[in-house]
Amino acid sequence: RYRLEPEWVIVVLAALVYSGDLVLAIPGKKYDATGLPQLAGTLVSELTQFKHMERPKDWNLPALKALFELLDLAPGLAQEVTQGKDGPVQQLQKAISQMVEKLVLLQQNLQSGLLFWGRNLLPEEEAQKLRTRLDETKTFLESLQAYSSPGKLKNFRYDAQEVTSHRDGLNSLAEIESLQELVTDLGSTASFLSTAEAVLPAEHEWVGKMKKARDEVLAQLGDPDKRGAATFREQTQRKLADLKKAYVQTYLGMHTKARLGVNEDKRKTRLMSDKRLKMLQKLSTIDLMPRQHLSNFQNRLAGLKSCFALTEQELDATPVCPHCNYKPGVEPPAVPAGTVLDELDEELDKLVENWTQTLLTNLEDPTTKGNLDLLKPEPKKLVNGFIKKRALPDEIDQDFIHALGEVLSGLQKVPVKIADLRAALLSGGSPATPAEMKKRFEEYLDELTKGKEPGKVRIVLE
Repeated sequence: RYRLEPEWVIVVLAALVYSGDLVLAIPGKKYDATGLPQLAGTLVSELTQFKHMERPKDWNLPALKALFELLDLAPGLAQEVTQGKDGPVQQLQKAISQMVEKLVLLQQNLQSGLLFWGRNLLPEEEAQKLRTRLDETKTFLESLQAYSSPGKLKNFRYDAQEVTSHRDGLNSLAEIESLQELVTDLGSTASFLSTAEAVLPAEHEWVGKMKKARDEVLAQLGDPDKRGAATFREQTQRKLADLKKAYVQTYLGMHTKARLGVNEDKRKTRLMSDKRLKMLQKLSTIDLMPRQHLSNFQNRLAGLKSCFALTEQELDATPVCPHCNYKPGVEPPAVPAGTVLDELDEELDKLVENWTQTLLTNLEDPTTKGNLDLLKPEPKKLVNGFIKKRALPDEIDQDFIHALGEVLSGLQKVPVKIADLRAALLSGGSPATPAEMKKRFEEYLDELTKGKEPGKVRIVLE
């Protein structure tokens, strides 16, 4: 009748469908603005067989207002949509995309749990409920991405109640995001404190306080009401910061005690090159001397570590000294290093005194008298001078050492380790009578000196 080309008619009808002014019905299907992609993929020959056209639904303004409000957009924008404006629709789609992206990321994070201070803050049952709720909300939001124009929103298929039912899902999203942010804020300090716990001895007072604080914080984080309190974040940060500060001061005190400072390090250096020590080192070449005593002394002196570079700023970044790696929980309880130096200084005097007495006692022994008489005049003079003065010469040279070695060469040193002696005395069980203990000791000495001339044997405890 109107002689209109079928293709042209279909284009006009499609434009009306796009604008939301028309619903096109063909056998078995209806196309509104949300079905435009499907309409574009349908053959023109099929579309020309359309049955009829329908007036689209009226604007569902309450549902649209609920939708904008759900996504924290001004509800009044829904009114602009009914006026055919594209701007509000673009804002809506942007908010939907952002929310879907957040939901996807959160669901991925929930797969591995929300870990803090070694504990999962979300029990599996609670996490499963959250995943279900968030998945329903994500599916709903993804379905909204089809409403990309005012015309499509005219055919919005949800009512206001269906829209607002997803408020719980978005609230859960916001709550978990807030919890993640809180865990991130507290995480570095909590990680520091966990490492610090392993550094100090398990029985240290600070470790007990830290464990108590950790249990309290974890209990509060597991309670939505408590962790949602306005003051919770600030109070928790302060609590952890105070613990960290206390640790830094504790560690600094222990570090100062266990390590030599600048002046003490200089004392150690002087002691290692002390004339008395060098004297003993020369005398230790004589077979009779108790070398192990000197070795123990030197090991203790060398074992004193120096560190005077540590600062509070460095400890604020890492709970262990970056210079000497001091760990109080691993190293034995420390006597102040300065006190140890004093003790070693005194011990060095005693070693010199004891070694001097050992030499004098054995030089004056009848067993060695004959050897002394066999020395040449000059070495003999050196040894006799020592015996007369009852003190070692200020400078010990090789001639003096050689002379002592010659005189004492007839003596046989029998070293006895304390552990071996203890094992021998306890070999028959304990407790034991004095007679039993005496017998074990004598049997042990007999075994040590078997085949040796008793008068020339010298027992040296090591």
